[in-house]
Amino acid sequence: MRSPTAASRAAATFDVRRHNVAALLRALLREGPAPRIDLAERLRLSSGATTRITAELTRAGLLEELPALVSGDAGRPRVPLDLASTRFHAVGIHVGLRRTTIGLVDLRGRLVGSSVRIAHDGELDPAVVVAEAADRVAELARETTAQIIGTGFTTVGRVDGASGRIRDQDVLGWTDVDVPALAASRFPGLLVVESTQRALCRAEMWFGADRTIQDFVHLFIGNVIGAGIVIGRELHRGQGEGAGQIAHLPLSRPAQMPCECGRGGCLMSIAGDRAVVGRAVREGLLGEGQTIHDLAELARGGDALADYLLRERARAIGEAVVIVMDLLAPDRVIVFGTPLLVPDHIDEIRGEARRWMRREFDAENMITPSALDDNAPVISAATCVLERFYADPFALIG
Repeated sequence: MRSPTAASRAAATFDVRRHNVAALLRALLREGPAPRIDLAERLRLSSGATTRITAELTRAGLLEELPALVSGDAGRPRVPLDLASTRFHAVGIHVGLRRTTIGLVDLRGRLVGSSVRIAHDGELDPAVVVAEAADRVAELARETTAQIIGTGFTTVGRVDGASGRIRDQDVLGWTDVDVPALAASRFPGLLVVESTQRALCRAEMWFGADRTIQDFVHLFIGNVIGAGIVIGRELHRGQGEGAGQIAHLPLSRPAQMPCECGRGGCLMSIAGDRAVVGRAVREGLLGEGQTIHDLAELARGGDALADYLLRERARAIGEAVVIVMDLLAPDRVIVFGTPLLVPDHIDEIRGEARRWMRREFDAENMITPSALDDNAPVISAATCVLERFYADPFALIG
């Protein structure tokens, strides 16, 4: 039996150090500031190892000391450590049908300042969209003193995260778009390209959903529709990155608009924003150029027809939820997007799910609104970078 070489021993030591560094940062993220002794106990590290790790992270600017805790005990004061979350930012870019939204996100997954919106005005050429995004990101980078550790770029569709290619995005008309090639290194730091639905799952796992939930499906409902699937706290990508493509699930209801797939009765053609808005325009509720937000405002203001149209949409989503639940049996289905513009419509989704479900289930706990806010598309894009940071921070900060 061969003895380990010096190189293999060094590699093993490095792996242990990287694991401990990542574990300490994640502990501060999830449980908040803590003195060194508490971190040592929590992570089951020696006091010496904890001191070395925290010293290294402090020198790198990743940790900061807070005022000492008041204690009646004699001895050295207990000084809490916290993430220096404002010194490092990730960029989040979300490309939707009408606009690209961009923002800076700190290490705790919080939007820094306001997001920037770039209206497409019908210009959906991927080269133009990426170039305009790169210009705005450069402006944001010049305006901050924080170090940019990377850029997350998302859109709904089938995305190959390994290569950064958007294989297909029906609504934008994109096929096999090579984002890294179009970006030509103009985005700062590590570039991670991901589907919006999977990025939202990552954000739910890191900053939103109950960490005891092992299996969940995250439904994204807007101008486009998709789902992210998490099994055992791991994203399920599927063959050809195709998992979660639910826009063309066939429902029992009549379509409100022709579907890109050529069939009628798809979830997208019934419950997508454009389908609902199109019906509202035909009913005379909305004018050309108005959006689902205008329809929701009417419903919240007491307009019976607007409320009816949105409740009909919610019931269609409830039928789709049951199909997903029958197929995957997740612990939870999380709903995100424009159906939440009228908060009580989540109960319409639950009620319709009960009607279709062939067994008893706790709809209130199994079908829930997302814990993420309206900034979620940007925050979730940035989370794709933050997840890499919390696995190996020194690989990103240099």
